Amino acid sequence: MRKSKNKKNIKKSPKKIKKVAQKRNNKTNKNVKKIKRTKVISKQKKIEKIIDKRLKAKPKISVIEIPIEVKPKGNMYFTKDTEDAIIAYNNVNSQSEKDAIYNEKIRYAFEKIAENVYNTFKFSYADVSPLEIQKQCISHMVANIAKYEQSKGKAFGYFSIVAKHWFILDNNNTYRRFKRHVEVCEHPGDSGEFVVEPEHQKKDNETREFIRLMVEFWDTNISKYFNKDRDIKIANAVVEIFRNCDRIDVFNKKALYLYIREIADCQTQHITKVINKMQCAQRMIREEYLSYGTVDGEGIHA
Repeated sequence: MRKSKNKKNIKKSPKKIKKVAQKRNNKTNKNVKKIKRTKVISKQKKIEKIIDKRLKAKPKISVIEIPIEVKPKGNMYFTKDTEDAIIAYNNVNSQSEKDAIYNEKIRYAFEKIAENVYNTFKFSYADVSPLEIQKQCISHMVANIAKYEQSKGKAFGYFSIVAKHWFILDNNNTYRRFKRHVEVCEHPGDSGEFVVEPEHQKKDNETREFIRLMVEFWDTNISKYFNKDRDIKIANAVVEIFRNCDRIDVFNKKALYLYIREIADCQTQHITKVINKMQCAQRMIREEYLSYGTVDGEGIHA
């Protein structure tokens, strides 16, 4: 048999058939992609032309940006910048510079402290409006700004305590003014009217007199009861509480212990030991006052 010279009659292998099919598919895919790209580009150009026409038709509007004062939110009204401003305020001598620092960086923080402390503790006695009380508290904080020392702690904690103590003191003084009253009696007063000291006021005066005598006794005799410096500091802190008892709002045991610990820088067990020793002498002081109306210290020392 002779081989046919006609190429068309030659049977192709399966591999060659696949290669030919792949080439045809690739060509068709490329043509489809080109057609799609041209369509997308044409659509984009049409959209751009429409946008350009609309922009040309409408006049341009100029937008003016207005700066808005943004105040810090939440508890961030008192930041590290505020504390640095307080330190700078104390280091500056010129009053004009102090005023500028206060108005720009401190004033808002002080106003928020006064507002938050007043609203948190809800002080019930006042003879002026809440806003006026807060202004008075801010004035008190500004008056004490020079007493702040960075080494003793954060400025926020210091001025929060200053504000709280001022509100407590003002609340107590206002309550005492509301509580005062005059009763009629047989003895004329300085202006000629007949007045008498109420019974509860007599007891208050007697208590104040006893505390005064007791404080004087401990001021002169603490060293006779205690030898260690630590115990003497604790005893002096206890006496200081009695000396300022009119300014203390609530006699809470835990709060008083914390107050003594802050002053004397000691532990609770040491405070208890000193107070127990002072209690023994305290009974004798009370008996002497009730018997003789005075405290001279004779026969009291252990």
